[in-house]
Amino acid sequence: MDTDGEVVAVVLCGGLGTRLGAMTQTQPKPMINVAGRPFIERVLDNLVEQEVSKIVLAVSYLREVIQGHFGSSYRGIPIEYSVEDQPLGTGGAIVNAVRQLSLEQSHLLVVNGDSYCEFDLNSMVKQLPDTDIVMVTKYLHDTGRYGSAQIDPEGTITGFVEKKQSRSGYINAGIYLLNASLLAACSLEKFSFEVTFLEEAASRNINIIAHISDSYFIDIGVVDDYMLANEYFKQHDSIAH
Repeated sequence: MDTDGEVVAVVLCGGLGTRLGAMTQTQPKPMINVAGRPFIERVLDNLVEQEVSKIVLAVSYLREVIQGHFGSSYRGIPIEYSVEDQPLGTGGAIVNAVRQLSLEQSHLLVVNGDSYCEFDLNSMVKQLPDTDIVMVTKYLHDTGRYGSAQIDPEGTITGFVEKKQSRSGYINAGIYLLNASLLAACSLEKFSFEVTFLEEAASRNINIIAHISDSYFIDIGVVDDYMLANEYFKQHDSIAH
Protein backbone atom coordinates (compact mmCIF):
# COMPACT_ATOMS: atom_id res chain seq x y z
CA MET A 1 0.00 0.00 0.00
CA ASP A 2 1.35 3.40 -0.98
CA THR A 3 0.74 6.11 1.57
CA ASP A 4 2.84 8.76 3.27
CA GLY A 5 1.46 7.74 6.66
CA GLU A 6 0.54 4.36 8.02
CA VAL A 7 -3.14 3.51 8.20
CA VAL A 8 -4.54 2.29 11.52
CA ALA A 9 -7.81 0.36 11.28
CA VAL A 10 -10.35 1.01 14.04
CA VAL A 11 -12.98 -1.75 14.14
CA LEU A 12 -16.16 -0.84 16.02
CA CYS A 13 -17.17 -3.84 18.16
CA GLY A 14 -19.08 -2.31 21.07
CA GLY A 15 -22.73 -2.67 20.04
CA LEU A 16 -25.13 -4.77 22.11
CA GLY A 17 -26.71 -6.69 19.22
CA THR A 18 -30.10 -6.84 20.93
CA ARG A 19 -31.99 -7.56 17.68
CA LEU A 20 -30.20 -10.92 17.42
CA GLY A 21 -31.71 -12.20 20.67
CA ALA A 22 -30.06 -15.22 22.28
CA MET A 23 -27.13 -15.21 19.86
CA THR A 24 -25.61 -12.20 21.62
CA GLN A 25 -26.33 -13.14 25.24
CA THR A 26 -22.92 -14.76 25.72
CA GLN A 27 -20.87 -13.14 22.95
CA PRO A 28 -20.71 -9.74 21.26
CA LYS A 29 -22.30 -9.46 17.83
CA PRO A 30 -19.02 -9.46 15.81
CA MET A 31 -18.09 -12.84 17.37
CA ILE A 32 -21.21 -14.63 16.12
CA ASN A 33 -20.40 -17.75 14.13
CA VAL A 34 -21.03 -17.24 10.42
CA ALA A 35 -20.35 -20.28 8.24
CA GLY A 36 -17.99 -21.80 10.80
CA ARG A 37 -15.99 -18.71 11.82
CA PRO A 38 -16.52 -15.64 13.98
CA PHE A 39 -17.90 -12.98 11.64
CA ILE A 40 -15.28 -10.43 12.66
CA GLU A 41 -12.49 -12.66 11.36
CA ARG A 42 -13.84 -12.06 7.87
CA VAL A 43 -13.75 -8.32 8.48
CA LEU A 44 -10.16 -8.56 9.72
CA ASP A 45 -9.13 -10.74 6.75
CA ASN A 46 -10.20 -7.83 4.57
CA LEU A 47 -7.99 -5.46 6.59
CA VAL A 48 -4.98 -7.79 6.46
CA GLU A 49 -5.30 -8.02 2.67
CA GLN A 50 -5.38 -4.21 2.48
CA GLU A 51 -2.10 -4.07 4.46
CA VAL A 52 -3.15 -1.86 7.35
CA SER A 53 -0.32 -1.23 9.81
CA LYS A 54 -2.30 -1.95 12.99
CA ILE A 55 -5.79 -3.01 14.04
CA VAL A 56 -7.56 -1.38 16.98
CA LEU A 57 -10.63 -3.21 18.26
CA ALA A 58 -12.98 -0.76 19.98
CA VAL A 59 -14.68 -3.01 22.52
CA SER A 60 -17.28 -2.71 25.26
CA TYR A 61 -20.04 -5.34 25.72
CA LEU A 62 -18.52 -8.76 26.60
CA ARG A 63 -15.14 -7.42 25.50
CA GLU A 64 -13.27 -10.28 27.19
CA VAL A 65 -14.65 -12.67 24.55
CA ILE A 66 -13.01 -10.66 21.76
CA GLN A 67 -9.80 -10.03 23.69
CA GLY A 68 -9.50 -13.70 24.62
CA HIS A 69 -10.02 -14.82 21.03
CA PHE A 70 -7.57 -12.49 19.28
CA GLY A 71 -4.95 -11.55 21.87
CA SER A 72 -2.29 -9.19 20.53
CA SER A 73 -2.21 -9.98 16.80
CA TYR A 74 -4.11 -11.43 13.86
CA ARG A 75 -2.34 -12.94 10.84
CA GLY A 76 0.80 -10.97 11.65
CA ILE A 77 -0.92 -7.59 12.17
CA PRO A 78 -0.65 -6.14 15.70
CA ILE A 79 -3.90 -5.68 17.61
CA GLU A 80 -4.59 -3.14 20.34
CA TYR A 81 -7.81 -2.52 22.23
CA SER A 82 -9.67 0.64 23.14
CA VAL A 83 -12.09 -0.11 25.96
CA GLU A 84 -15.42 1.60 26.65
CA ASP A 85 -16.77 0.99 30.16
CA GLN A 86 -20.17 2.00 28.80
CA PRO A 87 -20.99 1.89 25.07
CA LEU A 88 -20.20 5.27 23.50
CA GLY A 89 -21.92 4.89 20.15
CA THR A 90 -19.97 4.82 16.90
CA GLY A 91 -18.68 8.38 17.24
CA GLY A 92 -17.70 8.18 20.89
CA ALA A 93 -15.96 4.86 20.23
CA ILE A 94 -13.74 6.42 17.55
CA VAL A 95 -12.84 9.42 19.71
CA ASN A 96 -12.15 7.09 22.65
CA ALA A 97 -9.81 4.95 20.53
CA VAL A 98 -7.89 7.99 19.31
CA ARG A 99 -7.38 9.32 22.84
CA GLN A 100 -6.68 6.04 24.64
CA LEU A 101 -4.07 4.94 22.09
CA SER A 102 -2.65 8.37 21.11
CA LEU A 103 -3.67 8.11 17.46
CA GLU A 104 -4.12 11.86 16.93
CA GLN A 105 -1.59 11.99 14.06
CA SER A 106 -2.75 8.82 12.31
CA HIS A 107 -4.75 8.06 9.19
CA LEU A 108 -7.76 6.11 10.48
CA LEU A 109 -9.66 3.47 8.57
CA VAL A 110 -12.89 3.07 10.54
CA VAL A 111 -14.82 -0.16 9.95
CA ASN A 112 -17.96 -1.64 11.49
CA GLY A 113 -17.33 -5.01 13.12
CA ASP A 114 -20.78 -6.33 12.19
CA SER A 115 -20.84 -5.59 8.45
CA TYR A 116 -18.77 -6.78 5.51
CA CYS A 117 -17.88 -4.97 2.31
CA GLU A 118 -14.66 -5.10 0.32
CA PHE A 119 -12.86 -1.92 -0.75
CA ASP A 120 -9.58 -0.73 -2.26
CA LEU A 121 -7.54 1.05 0.41
CA ASN A 122 -4.89 2.17 -2.09
CA SER A 123 -7.53 4.02 -4.10
CA MET A 124 -9.03 5.53 -0.95
CA VAL A 125 -5.63 6.79 0.19
CA LYS A 126 -5.17 8.48 -3.20
CA GLN A 127 -8.54 10.22 -2.76
CA LEU A 128 -7.79 11.51 0.75
CA PRO A 129 -5.58 14.53 -0.14
CA ASP A 130 -8.58 16.04 -1.96
CA THR A 131 -11.09 15.64 0.85
CA ASP A 132 -11.60 15.24 4.61
CA ILE A 133 -13.30 11.83 4.61
CA VAL A 134 -13.45 9.03 2.06
CA MET A 135 -16.58 6.96 2.66
CA VAL A 136 -17.24 3.56 1.10
CA THR A 137 -20.64 3.37 -0.57
CA LYS A 138 -22.48 0.43 -2.12
CA TYR A 139 -25.37 0.46 -4.61
CA LEU A 140 -28.50 -1.39 -3.43
CA HIS A 141 -31.87 -1.77 -5.12
CA ASP A 142 -33.58 -1.13 -1.77
CA THR A 143 -31.83 1.20 0.68
CA GLY A 144 -34.77 1.31 3.11
CA ARG A 145 -33.01 -0.37 6.03
CA TYR A 146 -29.91 1.80 5.75
CA GLY A 147 -30.84 5.15 4.25
CA SER A 148 -28.86 6.44 1.30
CA ALA A 149 -26.16 8.95 0.41
CA GLN A 150 -26.68 11.68 -2.16
CA ILE A 151 -23.64 11.83 -4.47
CA ASP A 152 -23.00 14.58 -7.02
CA PRO A 153 -21.33 13.96 -10.43
CA GLU A 154 -17.88 14.70 -8.95
CA GLY A 155 -18.33 11.99 -6.31
CA THR A 156 -18.89 14.37 -3.40
CA ILE A 157 -21.49 13.31 -0.84
CA THR A 158 -23.92 16.20 -0.52
CA GLY A 159 -26.43 14.75 1.93
CA PHE A 160 -28.19 11.71 3.32
CA VAL A 161 -31.72 10.32 2.93
CA GLU A 162 -33.30 8.88 6.07
CA LYS A 163 -33.95 5.19 6.58
CA LYS A 164 -37.33 3.60 5.84
CA GLN A 165 -37.64 5.22 2.41
CA SER A 166 -37.65 2.30 -0.01
CA ARG A 167 -35.65 3.36 -3.07
CA SER A 168 -32.55 2.37 -4.99
CA GLY A 169 -29.30 4.20 -4.36
CA TYR A 170 -25.95 4.18 -2.61
CA ILE A 171 -25.79 3.27 1.06
CA ASN A 172 -23.10 4.17 3.55
CA ALA A 173 -21.20 0.87 3.89
CA GLY A 174 -19.80 1.86 7.30
CA ILE A 175 -16.16 2.22 6.20
CA TYR A 176 -14.32 5.57 6.37
CA LEU A 177 -10.79 6.84 5.81
CA LEU A 178 -9.91 10.10 7.56
CA ASN A 179 -7.18 11.89 9.45
CA ALA A 180 -7.68 11.54 13.20
CA SER A 181 -7.02 15.28 13.60
CA LEU A 182 -10.50 15.84 12.14
CA LEU A 183 -11.92 14.60 15.47
CA ALA A 184 -9.87 16.92 17.68
CA ALA A 185 -12.82 19.14 18.54
CA CYS A 186 -15.15 16.24 19.42
CA SER A 187 -16.01 15.63 23.06
CA LEU A 188 -15.54 12.17 24.55
CA GLU A 189 -19.20 11.33 24.97
CA LYS A 190 -21.78 9.00 23.49
CA PHE A 191 -22.72 10.02 19.95
CA SER A 192 -23.42 8.56 16.54
CA PHE A 193 -20.68 9.17 13.97
CA GLU A 194 -23.24 8.75 11.19
CA VAL A 195 -25.90 11.11 12.55
CA THR A 196 -24.00 13.64 14.64
CA PHE A 197 -20.85 13.89 12.51
CA LEU A 198 -21.49 12.82 8.91
CA GLU A 199 -24.96 14.29 8.51
CA GLU A 200 -23.74 17.62 9.91
CA ALA A 201 -20.52 17.58 7.85
CA ALA A 202 -21.61 20.24 5.37
CA SER A 203 -22.43 22.72 8.15
CA ARG A 204 -18.93 22.13 9.56
CA ASN A 205 -17.27 22.56 6.13
CA ILE A 206 -16.20 18.92 6.18
CA ASN A 207 -15.97 17.39 2.70
CA ILE A 208 -16.85 13.71 2.09
CA ILE A 209 -16.01 11.84 -1.12
CA ALA A 210 -17.58 8.50 -2.07
CA HIS A 211 -15.52 5.38 -2.77
CA ILE A 212 -17.95 3.13 -4.62
CA SER A 213 -17.57 -0.60 -3.95
CA ASP A 214 -18.94 -3.27 -6.26
CA SER A 215 -18.36 -5.97 -3.63
CA TYR A 216 -20.89 -8.07 -1.76
CA PHE A 217 -22.28 -6.17 1.26
CA ILE A 218 -23.91 -7.66 4.34
CA ASP A 219 -24.77 -6.36 7.81
CA ILE A 220 -25.57 -9.05 10.40
CA GLY A 221 -27.59 -6.73 12.65
CA VAL A 222 -30.88 -8.58 12.14
CA VAL A 223 -31.64 -12.30 12.00
CA ASP A 224 -32.69 -12.39 8.33
CA ASP A 225 -29.42 -10.81 7.22
CA TYR A 226 -27.44 -13.06 9.53
CA MET A 227 -28.99 -16.04 7.73
CA LEU A 228 -28.13 -14.51 4.34
CA ALA A 229 -24.53 -13.97 5.48
CA ASN A 230 -24.31 -17.58 6.62
CA GLU A 231 -25.44 -18.85 3.21
CA TYR A 232 -23.20 -16.45 1.28
CA PHE A 233 -20.03 -17.34 3.17
CA LYS A 234 -20.74 -21.07 3.05
CA GLN A 235 -20.82 -20.80 -0.74
CA HIS A 236 -17.89 -18.38 -0.83
CA ASP A 237 -15.74 -20.63 1.36
CA SER A 238 -16.53 -23.75 -0.68
CA ILE A 239 -15.49 -21.97 -3.89
CA ALA A 240 -12.32 -20.59 -2.25
CA HIS A 241 -11.26 -24.09 -1.23
